[in-house]
Amino acid sequence: MVSIFIVIFVLRKNKANIIMLVIHIISTEDTNDFSGIYDGLDATILINPSTRIAREAIVDEQDTIVLIGHGTDYGLLNKNLNGYFIDSGWVNLLRNKTIIGIWCNASNFADRYDLTGFFTSMFISNAQELIDCGFQTFDNCDEVIRIQNQIFASRINQLLSTNTPSKDWATILFDSLDNEERFVYYNYEAMYSTEER
Repeated sequence: MVSIFIVIFVLRKNKANIIMLVIHIISTEDTNDFSGIYDGLDATILINPSTRIAREAIVDEQDTIVLIGHGTDYGLLNKNLNGYFIDSGWVNLLRNKTIIGIWCNASNFADRYDLTGFFTSMFISNAQELIDCGFQTFDNCDEVIRIQNQIFASRINQLLSTNTPSKDWATILFDSLDNEERFVYYNYEAMYSTEER
């Protein structure tokens, strides 16, 4: 009786249709600001997963994968910021899926490997990045940046929850700007959307 139950469970697991996979690498306080991206969504959410669990989940996911954290042109950094969690070694698993890449210079990574979806370019998510990108700090800049991170996360959540095609996201997001801060325009102006395959 027990072995029959296990077989039935495995069959159901293999036939399950996961709506969306979210992998969120929380390495610093500002990366936590982006948890609103997946708040309330019907998704499998992995926060700081092992590479084995993440790899299995990516293989199982048939459509949309959301990757969130700090990163570079070469991929999504690990939680210790001393190596990559997602890099060129994962590209074959990511191909032919819609990828939502929310990390600094995810757009360059996507362009290099011909990935499909929506990707941020350099995205100022903390005061140090503001300085690194040549902007002056200002009163309450940490709080203003945190609020802007949360607004961005809410906008992405809305696009995901309404099944808006990722090819339209960059335009929709840029058109939604209503803030006078220059760094916000900087964050939004180089976002990158591709046709879905």
